[in-house]
Amino acid sequence: MKLSIKLLAAAIIVSFLSNAKAGTIVVNELGASVSGYAGWAHANRGGGTSSLVDLTGQGGNLENGQPLPTGAAKLTTGADNADGGEIAIAGDFGSAAAVLNDLIAGYSYFKVDNGPNIFAAPSLKLAVSAAGGTGDNYGQLIYEPSWNQPVGGSVAPPTDSWQTVSIDSSTGSASNSSGGWWWTGGFEQPNGGGGPPIRSASEWAGLFAADSDFANAKIVGISVGVGTYNQNQIGYVDAVTFGTTTGGTTVYNFQPAAVVPEPMSGFVFAGLGLIAIGRRRRS
Repeated sequence: MKLSIKLLAAAIIVSFLSNAKAGTIVVNELGASVSGYAGWAHANRGGGTSSLVDLTGQGGNLENGQPLPTGAAKLTTGADNADGGEIAIAGDFGSAAAVLNDLIAGYSYFKVDNGPNIFAAPSLKLAVSAAGGTGDNYGQLIYEPSWNQPVGGSVAPPTDSWQTVSIDSSTGSASNSSGGWWWTGGFEQPNGGGGPPIRSASEWAGLFAADSDFANAKIVGISVGVGTYNQNQIGYVDAVTFGTTTGGTTVYNFQPAAVVPEPMSGFVFAGLGLIAIGRRRRS
């Protein structure tokens, strides 16, 4: 009987772990700055803010439509054009050429309808760098929701509802006016200044390849945020996804430290309870 209780408790815990979403990392805290920090960190500018928040009790679509309950990252800007609310993670995420030609990425965002810029919404950014290269060996690919709406062109994203974005290496192919990523400049390609050309990841990789430095380039950072010149914005992000079709993906689930996802607490506490019962019976 004692052995069967232990086996049952272990089976419950193993069942929970085996059914957890593979490749998911729960982010419970943000570092003070990206530099020297191994995980996600604040990367704000000016009066911008970023935080991890529990959406329980918020009601409406913000709480009830969450992609990964119950938390999310909240990003805000103030009344100054210099404000930017952003979080980022730095590291070696692989060869830029290999990743951009085999990309799987995405995120979910929620834009609150209260700011003067109807086109602003949390964007996804990939930093590309060739360490030790010469010249313009750094830049960011930026996926802006306003350039990726179904009707094409620059269109105000939906407000007050969660939007889920799925991106692959060909997203935005064959159209330079919308769909895909704009580029901040580098590897002999000019800064798009927040607009066209808007290209797919693989199209950008093909252009970058003309610069010999790009052969050594890596993806060195992932970030999500609301950039400068977007005043009085409030946005939320969650389920940031990054990887490749061949190497698999990682999903970042943003949860404040006090929030424990319910499936984990239910299964684990059930298992621990059975173990405790077994111990009481032995005593």
